[in-house]
Amino acid sequence: MKDVNGKPFNRTWLMVTLMFGTFCTALTTNMLVTAYPTLMSEFNITSATVQWLTTGFLLVMGIMIPISAWLINNFSLRSIYLAALSFFLVGLIISYTANSFSMIFIGRLIQAVGVGITFPTIQTVLLVTFPADKRGAMMGLGGIVIGLAPALGPTLSGWILDNSTWRNMFGIIIPPVILVLILSLIFVRPVIPVKKSPIDKIAIILSTIGFGSLLFGFSEVGSNGWGSPSVIGGFIVGLIFIGLFVRREWPAKDPFLNVRLLKIPSFTIASLITAFSNTTMIGIQVVLPMYLQQVRGLSPFHSGLMILPGALVFGIVSLISGNLNDRMGGQRLALIGTFLLTLGTLPFSLLTQTTPYSYIICEYTILMIGVALVTMPVTAASSVDLTGLQLSHGTAVNSTMRQVTTSMGTAVLGSVLANVMSNDAPAKALLASAPLVYQSQSYTAAMNGFHAAFLVATAFGIIDLCLAFFVKNQKQEAAA
Repeated sequence: MKDVNGKPFNRTWLMVTLMFGTFCTALTTNMLVTAYPTLMSEFNITSATVQWLTTGFLLVMGIMIPISAWLINNFSLRSIYLAALSFFLVGLIISYTANSFSMIFIGRLIQAVGVGITFPTIQTVLLVTFPADKRGAMMGLGGIVIGLAPALGPTLSGWILDNSTWRNMFGIIIPPVILVLILSLIFVRPVIPVKKSPIDKIAIILSTIGFGSLLFGFSEVGSNGWGSPSVIGGFIVGLIFIGLFVRREWPAKDPFLNVRLLKIPSFTIASLITAFSNTTMIGIQVVLPMYLQQVRGLSPFHSGLMILPGALVFGIVSLISGNLNDRMGGQRLALIGTFLLTLGTLPFSLLTQTTPYSYIICEYTILMIGVALVTMPVTAASSVDLTGLQLSHGTAVNSTMRQVTTSMGTAVLGSVLANVMSNDAPAKALLASAPLVYQSQSYTAAMNGFHAAFLVATAFGIIDLCLAFFVKNQKQEAAA
């Protein structure tokens, strides 16, 4: 193949480099969930505070993804990818050398800048360099990177915590990232046409304030309740600024984020499905390790091992789902996938202190099969009515919806968990007068919180299943 300058390049090595780099960045997306109890004890912080390591990370990703659409159209692929990896590496070093929770958090936000660029970049390259009839299979392969890496993260971090210090959760990734930087200098070539355009700074400010305020409102629910001024104020400010952002971008000739693509039904439905499926998956991955460690007493490593089979099956099914999508179209896979996703999520709301571990592993595996059947095939289906530069903007809109929805969804789950546990917790005075009763009521409060959080995740799955009935089945339409 030839790049945009007419020079030949090796597409295989280009994709290997991009996938390896994106795998390294994606590995950290959900890596810290098994480390939450450890970090809470290390820095004497609450569950609502430590959760910001994930929700803040996802929010910055959501903010950076639409910016990536502008970057992809204005700079060469090599420059973009090297910059993304450099940000990611700096963030890793800051978190690795941190001596406070605030420094870890700052490092995580800087890492998110890099991840927010690499995710949509690899999806856009896959769509641009492969023909339409091969996109499903290639997006399935890309799904292994974007989906499997975050699923493997909790197991890897658990092993590190059981055998080393929490710092090495960041340190272990530094050498591979340096290797990818070197490979990128050699194999990454310009395969996406560059079209220079000014960046809309006002749009960036409006979107950042809007989505940031909305997330802040959701995150405050656990501490202050749904009716508190901080929650209501966050919602109002967020909705106002998001409205101003949409109003500015909708009529723009060269928009920062092409929200007009939401007028295309096939694109909007597919984007919502991937957003809610990712929200359900990440929500379970955040809450389940906390249940396994705090209620069942498992170590971080063993709690990570509990979700490892599901992660491995996810990788296998992602490959199969890509080929199935090319043969069957997106609608059937979306229906089957969202049904399995919901079927795998609902039983978590019935967990007890004695639920067999085999039961938990099976349910999580069913959930991950469902997500694998949905994520990349439906993402490919979202591009069926897009052409040219719409592909990069479509990837940005799709990814932004997914990351913003996921960050808010995990904030909701964490808030519900903390709020229910706090409301149902026994009085401290009971600890001295009746310690056994206090212990029993504390356990009940904890389980009520976990059940409520898992029910919210199930609700996301049900919404996903309903939306799947409206997916455009491009195979049937092509035959007609």
